[in-house]
Amino acid sequence: MGFVNDLRLALRGLGRSAGFAVVVILTLGLGIGLSTAVFSVVNGVLLRPLVYDGADRLVYVQARREAEGTVDALVSGGDWRAFREGVSALESLEAVGTIRQTLTGAGLPRQVQVGWVSPGFLSMLGVAPALGRLMEPGDPPGTAVLSHAVWSNELGGDAGVVGRVVGLDGSSYTVVGVMPAGFRLELPSRAGRAPVVDIWKNPDRNWQNGDVWGERGPEFGLLRMVGKRAPGASLGTAQAQADAVLAALLGEDGRYQSSGFGVTVHDLHGRLVADARPMLLLLMGAVAFVLAIACANAANLLLVRANGRQRELAVRVAMGAGHARVVRYLLAETLLLAAAGGAVGIALAMALVELLPLLGYQGIPRLETASLDGTVAAFAVVAALCTTLLVGVAPALTATRADPASILGNARASHAGGGWVRDGLVVAQVALSLVLLVGAGLLVSSLMRLNRVDPGFDPDGLFTFAVSIPGTEYGWPDEAGRYYRSVQERVAALPGVRGAGVVWPMPFSSSWGGDLSVGGSGEPVGVVPYYLATEEYFGAAGIPLVEGRLFEDGDPRETAVVSEATARRAFPDGSALGRTLSANPWGGGAVDFQVIGVVGDVRHGDLREPTQGGIYFDARGWSWVDWEVHVMVRTDVAAATLVPAIRTAVSEIDADVPVARADPMSERIAAGNATARFVLALLGVFAAASALLAVVGLYGVVSYSVGLRRRELGIRMALGSARESIRRLVVGRGVVVACVGVGIGTLASLALGGVLERHLYEVRSGDPATLAAAAGLMVALAALASWVPALRAARTDPVLVLKAD
Repeated sequence: MGFVNDLRLALRGLGRSAGFAVVVILTLGLGIGLSTAVFSVVNGVLLRPLVYDGADRLVYVQARREAEGTVDALVSGGDWRAFREGVSALESLEAVGTIRQTLTGAGLPRQVQVGWVSPGFLSMLGVAPALGRLMEPGDPPGTAVLSHAVWSNELGGDAGVVGRVVGLDGSSYTVVGVMPAGFRLELPSRAGRAPVVDIWKNPDRNWQNGDVWGERGPEFGLLRMVGKRAPGASLGTAQAQADAVLAALLGEDGRYQSSGFGVTVHDLHGRLVADARPMLLLLMGAVAFVLAIACANAANLLLVRANGRQRELAVRVAMGAGHARVVRYLLAETLLLAAAGGAVGIALAMALVELLPLLGYQGIPRLETASLDGTVAAFAVVAALCTTLLVGVAPALTATRADPASILGNARASHAGGGWVRDGLVVAQVALSLVLLVGAGLLVSSLMRLNRVDPGFDPDGLFTFAVSIPGTEYGWPDEAGRYYRSVQERVAALPGVRGAGVVWPMPFSSSWGGDLSVGGSGEPVGVVPYYLATEEYFGAAGIPLVEGRLFEDGDPRETAVVSEATARRAFPDGSALGRTLSANPWGGGAVDFQVIGVVGDVRHGDLREPTQGGIYFDARGWSWVDWEVHVMVRTDVAAATLVPAIRTAVSEIDADVPVARADPMSERIAAGNATARFVLALLGVFAAASALLAVVGLYGVVSYSVGLRRRELGIRMALGSARESIRRLVVGRGVVVACVGVGIGTLASLALGGVLERHLYEVRSGDPATLAAAAGLMVALAALASWVPALRAARTDPVLVLKAD
């Protein structure tokens, strides 16, 4: 009951100091709220297991092709079967590919994401369908399972959907089931999060690039492998057996050897979150700094309050309360403040978790699982309890250290203990704030440099959309080529359009590439990107023609345009025009192409990486079917106003071919910097919050110091000190304390700078300009925080002070 009484008394005391209580509660709430919000993401992404059945035994068999630098390569159906049969440590090994196809038979045609899976894939995950059943090994090709969203939105939630026929790229598929609501494919993805699958289908031959499921060899890849370990089997055993299968493949087929083909068996969850883990741990460390600053700030406020209450506390001790009882009472106050701060923090965390998706960043897998569940609530409670100890112990012990008799016997005495503690807490706040400001400054500098990188084309006013035509309706390549030319011409004729061209793949999208060698000599050039393009593409994108010419009617199929980097690599002794390069764009034997032109280099995927060059093939002889092809549009009007006209123009050519993924090119480029921008956004919030808290803490210390030194300042003024010198004296003290913190923070920034290296571009973690700017900002904020107490000190009336004395 004693502690309950302390709580009651503490609540009554805080009610009499409502302003003080609100400041402390908001300070702690900010620290606890930010840390809880970030922990909710860490918990959802890194700690919470996958929702699949036997998730702890699921593995991801990651292929790689080292010759072309592909660390997460796709495999063929033949390769998948070889590993499925040879790795007995896996009780199942299934394959999945994700492709985009045109859905018909369900309202207007539209492009959907299709999960092309082996028959046992969904069953391995242990998912139960909402309607019907899943695919089975005996199902004929053309069997499909709908996602819950497609069933609800496109088919109106038809309860009799099982047995209904829908079309994908002109081929018919029979629906056998509907997936449950909320089911999501969770696989590693270069974009951070696997695409949302709209329809699942079993293996068939409806694909323009041959029999994906029947072919064998590293160049036929479209699939990824997911398996489940047998009970008691380890990852090491599965890896050893996979290595044995790999050795057999390398020995029997030279294609595997030349491509640097290899596989690694990963825990699925671990591989899924591997790329996001460093970023999330970085943010968790940064937000821990904010929480520490909030605790230091609250502790300083409590120290000031406790020192101002020394006579009250001395009376309590003199009346028999005892030092231990006073400490318990002060801790009760702190516990109430921390509990209220925790409640405010949880409310803030809930709001922040809802706002996270609005940042537009898709690079964190499982981000949608972030929520305030029991684990996160427990974290907030523990944070509040730890905050109570960190914030409350020092003020409580400092306040009870003075002798009650001395305090009560001298009404004028200033028994202000804990000065070094207050200054030390402010120094810590400034140091931690400086570390966060330096981190945010480095990211700003890095992004500014990235934004100045020339991608090799002009993204301003450049707009892109995708179309895909079915091979069942269009012959390859002539009919397909005529279709894309028609789309290009119709779009180029629209008002506000200055040019349009067709390309696949477009910059900052999927990759396509292979070996290139010098014709005749066979001297290897290396692995380079392959592109399929019309001559109008280069003008629409703003890619300069450096030498020669572009494609023309009447050119043979075996003509090519190369980039400057590829021309230099292949022909360092002179011009590339008229010379021959051997490429293998479609598998099978290499084909000799005559170079007719050289164009500028384009950065295909990451602005941080140097260009890999590339070779362009004429779309007249190589046009695609059953695959997304991109149209690049140079326009003077807003993309939003152009899209309806484009949809109409494309529909007039073929009403069953929808327009998909219509975006400004600048947004595609920005997506490549999404990770750095996401980290900057959160780190910027943390840095601003920490700087604000540090300024408030410094203001409180300087203000309290002015109150303690009121008599001294009055004497100085009575002896002739000018008010300006008094202001300089007060501001100088605040700046000195801040400078100590800046010095410590600078050393800490240099020591911790490597943590940010992976997010930086052409900026060193110890960049002097960033360090100087952050230090200057903190010193300026310190001077500003000290200015108000300095003005108050300069207004001290020495006559009144000395008269009171």
